[in-house]
Formats: sequence, C-alpha cells, structure tokens
Amino acid sequence: MKKHFLALLRHKSLSLRESLRIVYYKSLGLSVNGNVKLGKIRCNWPNNVKLGNNCDIEDGVLFKITQPFSGLNYIQLGDNVFVGADCQFNSSTQIIVGNDCLIASNTTFVDTGHENVLGTLINKQPCNFEKIVLGEDVWIGTHCSILKGVTIGNGSIIGAGSVVNKSIPANQIWAGVPARFIRNR
Repeated sequence: MKKHFLALLRHKSLSLRESLRIVYYKSLGLSVNGNVKLGKIRCNWPNNVKLGNNCDIEDGVLFKITQPFSGLNYIQLGDNVFVGADCQFNSSTQIIVGNDCLIASNTTFVDTGHENVLGTLINKQPCNFEKIVLGEDVWIGTHCSILKGVTIGNGSIIGAGSVVNKSIPANQIWAGVPARFIRNR
C-alpha cells in the first residue's frame, strides 16, 4: 500500500511540474493545444513554436528559431506527435511536422545551408533556407539528420542514423548516409 501511495504521489508531482512548465512556456507565447506532455525543453522564441493536441515532447528537446522577426519562420508540430529526448529543431524558415509522427531521440532538423563558392571564406558565404515538411504518420529513427528542402511523404519510415538530403515519397522506407530507398512500406 505504501509503495502504491508513493508512486501515485511521485506521478502527481511530475504532473504538477509538467503543468507549471506548460503554463510558463504559454506565458512566453508558446502555442500549446490540449493534453500536451512537455519535458524540460529549450526554446529561444516560444511564440514561433506551435504544438498540436496530444503531443509528447521529452526532455532536452531544442526548438531554435534563428530569424524570429522575419514573420515567416516557425516550427509546427501536428496532433499526436512524439518527439524523443535531445532532438533539435533549428529553423530559419519553417519546419512542419504532420499528425501522428514519431521522431526518435537525437534527431536533428536543419532548414539552412551555406553556398559553396570557391575563393570566398565559408563564414562569408550566404545562407539559403528551405522549409522541411514531414507528412502524416512518419517515423524517424534515432540519430537522424533531416536537411533543408526535404519533404517526407505520408507513412514513410527513416532508418536510424540516416542523413536525409532529398525528398522522400509516401509509404517508403529509406536509410543510410545519405538516405536511399530500401523498399516500399
């Protein structure tokens, strides 16, 4: 009986901390729909991040907006999205995740790239930005990198450790560095 009571008490205190975290980020402008589980996240511009219903965001997730005043860039997660621990969303334009997606831990999204002009210092070269879009029911394995301009179609699966640098059609499985077609789902 005592063990059950302590477990219940611990669960309630975690729920309270999570609720306070949601209230805090909402006060900073984070758009949170109903029933969101929010771990210890980092978010530099909460008003540019939108979380759908029933999202589960684990500890260590980073939502980083690099051009907050452009009015065009944001990070949007649909309903029923799971984001594993220590994922990074680095957005200079838009990162859009559809409904019912699973994103495993340590996955990185980067919608920015540099030009490659010989004779110009790398840090002086212009950046280019292209949005990233995940369709619905997409599963991204652990330690993946999703790069600028990528659209991943509905129902697709990306294998662990993959680097996705081109768009992927619906209902396909891709894996590797760079990611390549494995088979249809």
